[in-house]
Amino acid sequence: MSKVNHSFDWRGCYFAFKVFAVCLAVLGAGHWGFVYALAYFTQPTPSTLVAIQDTPTGSTDAAAELSSTTPQRIINVLTIAEAVPPKAKFIAADLVNMKLYLYENGTTTAEYPILTKGKPGTPWETPSGFYAIQTKEQTHFSTIGHVYMPYSMQFYGNYFIHGLTYYPDGTPVSASFSGGCIKLSTADAEQVFAFADIGTRVFAYDSKQDAPLPPLVLTSTPTPHIDAHSYLVADIDTGDIYAEQNAQERRPIASVTKLMTALVANETISLDKKIAVQEGELANPQDMTNTIPKTFLVGDLFYPLLMQSNNAVADSLAAHYGTRGFVAWMNTTAQALGMISTTFADTSGISPDDVSTPEDLYRLAVYLTNKKSFVWNITRAPSKTIVADDGSHYTLTNFNAFSDLASFVGGKVGHTTQARDTMVSVFSLPIDGEKRRIAVVVLDSNNYTADTQKLVDWFTTSAGATPNAACASCAPPPNYRQIPL
Repeated sequence: MSKVNHSFDWRGCYFAFKVFAVCLAVLGAGHWGFVYALAYFTQPTPSTLVAIQDTPTGSTDAAAELSSTTPQRIINVLTIAEAVPPKAKFIAADLVNMKLYLYENGTTTAEYPILTKGKPGTPWETPSGFYAIQTKEQTHFSTIGHVYMPYSMQFYGNYFIHGLTYYPDGTPVSASFSGGCIKLSTADAEQVFAFADIGTRVFAYDSKQDAPLPPLVLTSTPTPHIDAHSYLVADIDTGDIYAEQNAQERRPIASVTKLMTALVANETISLDKKIAVQEGELANPQDMTNTIPKTFLVGDLFYPLLMQSNNAVADSLAAHYGTRGFVAWMNTTAQALGMISTTFADTSGISPDDVSTPEDLYRLAVYLTNKKSFVWNITRAPSKTIVADDGSHYTLTNFNAFSDLASFVGGKVGHTTQARDTMVSVFSLPIDGEKRRIAVVVLDSNNYTADTQKLVDWFTTSAGATPNAACASCAPPPNYRQIPL
């Protein structure tokens, strides 16, 4: 038997340690290099592209004019000319003039007529904003419309750029019909299809209004005492912010979250899909012992979601899509709307990590008012009866404050212990013979109804006491900050 040498080989150990260290460094570099490359060459899921909003630059005096104590500021819409990047491919869909443009390295390379878009004011209205090409299929079959979509390019949720659609038997669909997609001629769609890559950026542009309203000049009437920690009063049409307090401070928003839940559900789940909820979850108060499943169309579930702030419905919509992916869509949609200080952790607003600012929520209110007005219509409906698949009827009443007022365009209330009272609302108020659409946002309030009413009354008095039409030219020059809507 040979003798075994039990002495420790220090030279071998040192060499092995060096080899291990080198390998670890190489593997680490490879891992982070891969992560960096993956982040650079691919889009996140979901991959709505975000237009980064730079911090306003200028002198100290200019910065002071943008502080939270400024009585008036301007938030404006980004135009196509401002959106086109100097490098790479880019697709711009002008939903006003019905033209689709291809750009490469900042230069227009092609222009095509848009044949149809989603009808404004309906749940199928084409969403404006910043996106990216998600998928490309030479022939895509839509399970929503049950039609073939040639040269199909998905840019967001249920929305595509594609050619003329046709039924499985070959019969063409009316060229004027659209479920919200951007429809081109098939020949034009083929050329766009050849141009676009997965990840190519897309900007769908839509103006807020045909003719800008003149700026208002408010009197110097001081704002009333408001209990809310943060609030904002702003003009939907001009972007003027007339009053604010801590408007850029992040606070929990409670069930105001469900406005984004409704928006994302509308844009990612077909309204004719069917989802089951427990019967007891629709009762008021809820009866959690009644677990009988009842099946409804997705479109009908928007009523308990927005009228009665139903948490179970919010959870069911997200679960149908996939909760993690749905919440991710909520966050990327917020970013695409310029809501850079907003984060969503769930779909109901129960989590204290659902946070936003009055200024961000104003951006959401502008988008809903101009592009998804059906959401506001639901929030102000006095009552609604929905019918399950088995014929069962359920009548809902509205929990939102001000839903009985003719001037109430729409809004959503919320409350949790951490957030206290929260509310986002839009009113159409007569000023100098014109209707002005005014957003009022209150966060961290002891009484959202009282605070909102005080702010509406203050605005109506301050704006109505001045001859605004005659004094439009004497309005102070606004400061502009451009955001995508």
